[in-house]
Amino acid sequence: MLLKTGRYLLVLMATAALWRCGSSPTSPSGAGVKLQGVVLQDATASAASAGLSPQSAKAGKIVVTVQENPSLSVTVSGNGTFEIQDVPAGGFTLVFSVDGMVVGQITITAVGEGTTIKIVVKIKDQEVELVEIETDDGGDQDSGGDEPKSCLINGGKVNSHIELEGNVDSGTSSQFKLQVNGNRSRGLVDVAASGASYVCNGKKGSSDCKSNLVAGAKVHVRGNLTSCDTLAASVTATEVKIQK
Repeated sequence: MLLKTGRYLLVLMATAALWRCGSSPTSPSGAGVKLQGVVLQDATASAASAGLSPQSAKAGKIVVTVQENPSLSVTVSGNGTFEIQDVPAGGFTLVFSVDGMVVGQITITAVGEGTTIKIVVKIKDQEVELVEIETDDGGDQDSGGDEPKSCLINGGKVNSHIELEGNVDSGTSSQFKLQVNGNRSRGLVDVAASGASYVCNGKKGSSDCKSNLVAGAKVHVRGNLTSCDTLAASVTATEVKIQK
């Protein structure tokens, strides 16, 4: 855990520096969602600690495209940053390609109009992983960002669709606790998955797939946020995708 925490601290320090350096918007500012991102590749922590830009860790032209509107597409800059304006509110999926080949995608949900989202993603071994996500809802700018949060999950709305990615902390295929990637959640999320369909390597609904849900497994959960306060959150899953 100490090594993992140290790695994230290095990543976040590098991310803050890159955001200060700027990025490349794809269109003029509008009323939609603004997305700012940093792409890390392979030896992320070592590159950050050496003062290198994340993209310099591995060569390749990286393109990020909004699946719901392919005209919203941008090439990641040389320092690993990108920016897309007017992304659809409510939720969207980002598709990542390297040198013209799709390597993965991530889905972000429960996004309000006027929100600015900052994400850090890592591309490694032909996979895309969401490392960090930060949301600014663009509300009262005089509040200083110290308003009390009503939900354990940032951006979470009870009785709304939600998608979460992270690692199984404990439990079984019918009920488990999820450690969400980054700091989107301030604690473990309870996932009820007895009625969910399971996906493993493109195969749905097999008992063999469910048996792969063990502590430490990397999963993507789709479902509904059934309850949420500052101390606990519960999701009823409709699909659980076991990534590895």
